[in-house]
Amino acid sequence: MFKNQILIISDRKELSIKYKKLLSAKGHEVLYTSNLSKVFSILQKEEIELIIVSDTIKENLSSLIKKIRTLTYNFRPIIIAVSKSNDLEDKLSALKEGADDFLGEEISKTEFQVRTQAHLRRYIESFLNPITKLVDKNITLKTINKSLNKTEDFSYLLIRIKGIEIYQKTHGQIAYEKLLQTLSAIISSTLGNNDFLGHLSDDSFILITNPVQTEKLAGFLVFAFDNIINKFYTKDEIENNFILKSSDNKEEKKESLMKINISALEKNKNYTSYREIINNLLELVKPLENKDISSYIIDRYKLQGKTVELKNNVLVYEVDSSLSYLIKNVCEINGIESYYAHSTKEFFNLYKTKNPKVVVLDWGDGSISLKIAKKIEQDNIKLIFSSSYLNKKEILKLGADVYLPKPYEINDLIGWIKKFLN
Repeated sequence: MFKNQILIISDRKELSIKYKKLLSAKGHEVLYTSNLSKVFSILQKEEIELIIVSDTIKENLSSLIKKIRTLTYNFRPIIIAVSKSNDLEDKLSALKEGADDFLGEEISKTEFQVRTQAHLRRYIESFLNPITKLVDKNITLKTINKSLNKTEDFSYLLIRIKGIEIYQKTHGQIAYEKLLQTLSAIISSTLGNNDFLGHLSDDSFILITNPVQTEKLAGFLVFAFDNIINKFYTKDEIENNFILKSSDNKEEKKESLMKINISALEKNKNYTSYREIINNLLELVKPLENKDISSYIIDRYKLQGKTVELKNNVLVYEVDSSLSYLIKNVCEINGIESYYAHSTKEFFNLYKTKNPKVVVLDWGDGSISLKIAKKIEQDNIKLIFSSSYLNKKEILKLGADVYLPKPYEINDLIGWIKKFLN
């Protein structure tokens, strides 16, 4: 989909047509004009990659180059001056005012093509991500804007990896880079001739494709990612299905293995800029952030799988009655609806009727805690496990999302509850 746009400015139509044929043959999108007011209008609307300025125009060549360079400071296109003149002063003047190259009109067709291609190659290479060799955010946003000016319909997919920051910290930069290279290779393998793939950030991607392919591509990428991700973890991490970052005497949130989240929009209304597309994609992906599986979502919240009813309360099962009373009161002070269970029977009654979003569970009787934890894990409810029994791995394997060693600060507990409720 991404084609370099080239603007030819010349008063000689035959020269413009000659250059257009040579450049179009290399797959570029070429415009030409002799009207200077139209030139500035095009440059305000389009982020042209390369501008060819001929001295056949009525204005002084160097002066026009200076004006163009000033007008395009925010995206800095390549500017090539073309002239019949071989005068050194003319060449130096054009180069000093901002031209990147100065060519004589007598240049051969082949050399003209090769030199322009070399300039464009260097231009694109300056925007490549050093890890994946895909274009960076600058070209991605420019391509989205260009797509909005076309009559065809497109689909925009935001591809993000949940948990990649934790993975980078625990496994290191080399493993992180290998993961990104693998994912970019998988996505690239799905691209058609008119598709585009680029970075939105170092570890997120934008894919532009035909709307007909949207769901098929999203489903395939979710499937492919889940089938390669185990290769990037240790055997112990795969068996536990989470990562440990610290020792047993420190509190820790359960960090699941990486998942891929994809949101997709179709160009089914009049978007005016890349900002609208990106903002909508970022809003659209939010419901997937709390899911523990790789997922995709398309347009009007067409989620893969079941929609989970939102809950906004906390159920506490703490063997220490004074501590449970404190937790309940601090929750109420913070505007959090909470319930306290005194027994296993009462816990399951409240669990069934109140549908909590978060459960705070004390280790207490190990067998009872195990039974409760298994039930909570099956229902995909956030579980904070507090314990004076220092075996973080065992407790997190039970299904806990956060391990909180006793004694702990009540504000630490409330902080985790707020995070999960939000």
